[in-house]
Amino acid sequence: MVEVRREDFSVAEIVAKMKNPKIGAIVIYLGVVREFPQGSGLEFEDKKDITQKLQRVEDRAIHRFDVQDIAIIHRVGSLSISDNILLIAVSAPHRQAAFDACKHIVDKVKDLHRSWSKEICK
Repeated sequence: MVEVRREDFSVAEIVAKMKNPKIGAIVIYLGVVREFPQGSGLEFEDKKDITQKLQRVEDRAIHRFDVQDIAIIHRVGSLSISDNILLIAVSAPHRQAAFDACKHIVDKVKDLHRSWSKEICK
C-alpha cells in the first residue's frame, strides 16, 4: 500500500491491518519533523509523480526481500515540528527481512526528499 496525503495517519490502524498468522515481525519507521536552526517545519509539494515513485520503491522491495506486506504513507503540504511525515511498515515471517526491507525503503525515500521537500524558515 502506498498513500500520499495531507492528513495525519494512525500507526495502530496500519499495524492492525498487517497482522496475520504467517507474520512473525512488523517493523515500523515513523519519520517526524524535527527542529532545525532557523526553521519551523518542512513543506512537501504534492507532485503528480510522487505516488508512482513510491510505488516503484515498494514494488522493488517486495521483490528483493522476503516480506509479506509493505505500507508507505507520506504526507504532503506544510508540516510543523513534531508532525508525522512518513510511515513505513513492513511485515514478514522473520524479523531480519523486515528490518532489511524497512531500511532499504527509508533510504530510497530519503533520496526522493532531495527533489520535493524544503525547509520552512521563521
